[in-house]
Amino acid sequence: MLAPARKADRVMMLLFLAADTVSVPVVFFLTFWLRSSVIGDAVPGFDVRLGDYLHTIPVVWVLWVACYGWMGLYGPKRHFGGMVEAQAMIKALFALGVSMMAASYLAKRDYSRLMLIIYVVMALPISSLARLVARRIARVAAPVAEAPRVLVVGTGEVAVRVRDSLERMPAPHPIVVGFISPDPSGTRHSETIEGLPVAGFLADLPRLLTSMKVDEVFFAAPSLARGRILEVISATEKSDVHFRLVSDLFEISTTSVDLDNLARLPIIEIGHSRGGFFSRAVKRASDIAIASSMLLLLSPFMAIIYLVLLAGGNGSPIFRQVRIGRNGVPFTFYKFRTMKPESGEYEVAPLSPADPRVTGIGRFLRRTSLDELPQLVNVLAGSMSMVGPRPEMPFIVEGYSEWQKRRLDVRPGITGLWQIMGRKDLPLHDNIEYDFYYIRNQSLMLDFAILLRTFASVFRGRGAY
Repeated sequence: MLAPARKADRVMMLLFLAADTVSVPVVFFLTFWLRSSVIGDAVPGFDVRLGDYLHTIPVVWVLWVACYGWMGLYGPKRHFGGMVEAQAMIKALFALGVSMMAASYLAKRDYSRLMLIIYVVMALPISSLARLVARRIARVAAPVAEAPRVLVVGTGEVAVRVRDSLERMPAPHPIVVGFISPDPSGTRHSETIEGLPVAGFLADLPRLLTSMKVDEVFFAAPSLARGRILEVISATEKSDVHFRLVSDLFEISTTSVDLDNLARLPIIEIGHSRGGFFSRAVKRASDIAIASSMLLLLSPFMAIIYLVLLAGGNGSPIFRQVRIGRNGVPFTFYKFRTMKPESGEYEVAPLSPADPRVTGIGRFLRRTSLDELPQLVNVLAGSMSMVGPRPEMPFIVEGYSEWQKRRLDVRPGITGLWQIMGRKDLPLHDNIEYDFYYIRNQSLMLDFAILLRTFASVFRGRGAY
């Protein structure tokens, strides 16, 4: 069962979606009226009838929802409002305008560019008004807001101050449902603090988040080891629970943070990764488009590489290996063979260009990264993405700690952030921080930037053995 605040979040998301569904045709008819009746002959060349444009409304709706979803505008209601929401809407509408121009070009239809500009400009006030109405409906439908339920990690003075500060907030203030002891040898499970129970220890957190219907976790034990804090963050993300760190500006390099304060206590809010349904759908669509285009373009060249490797007599030209993908699911990983067949399947990768295990043609393929091309098939199959953390071998994943397993939250990629930062100098499993940064900040623009940097590195032949 969902916690009360998260139920409200889902209702708000549906109301926002309904508001945008209404906004799309309203903006369309307003745009057409402005262009045909207000601007009229002041800008010549407009002789298209309304019926010629009506069929575009469903397409625009799909693009609108995709762009708004990509910018997180259907996310939890407590994260938006004011300038934050306005900035996200402006970015989403800019992306909508670009998408509409691209769709017009692909459809080979000569739609009015002025109408497109008017549409995007008018969409901002209309959409803002519609979302305002959606919020008002939510308030009328649920006049008494359901307060978020808070679990405090910590049992010391700071934890008590957090509880007192939350209780003093205006109604409906957050409800502290209990404390978690960070030290099993310290506070006893059965004890109470300020009349509230010590519900358990850190190991109990995943279970308690569900059983106590928790909406937010306040971490008031910042002196705990960094790895343990990251494990707590991982547990809250898996349960879709918001995490706030009471801290002396403790740095967590793997996450995106917002700084706030609570009764003069510095609070760092850990945002969820940008991996919602809409952003995943857009990323998957771009993966399919890029991978299929590259396969179509490079298939003759790949066939030549295959035949050269086959003639070399060093075993199958395609090297297959089990790797671990998203959510820990194993899959078959493909590469052109670059090492002699007597090399073990899971031996350490070459550490220098002179490694005797690498064949002559294999050395060229590795230097130019052409050995990676068969992974385009993995991308089309859905086991990999164009950009993401590199897929690890099973025995490495088995040694992951809980917080390191967050690396498996996304599809692995052919290229990624750590590759473009200096590929030969950065061991795959020793640079997990780069992968976490990507997971926290992933976006279509970041993917394109990484792909461009990757192509530049490949053309220079830099950093690969």
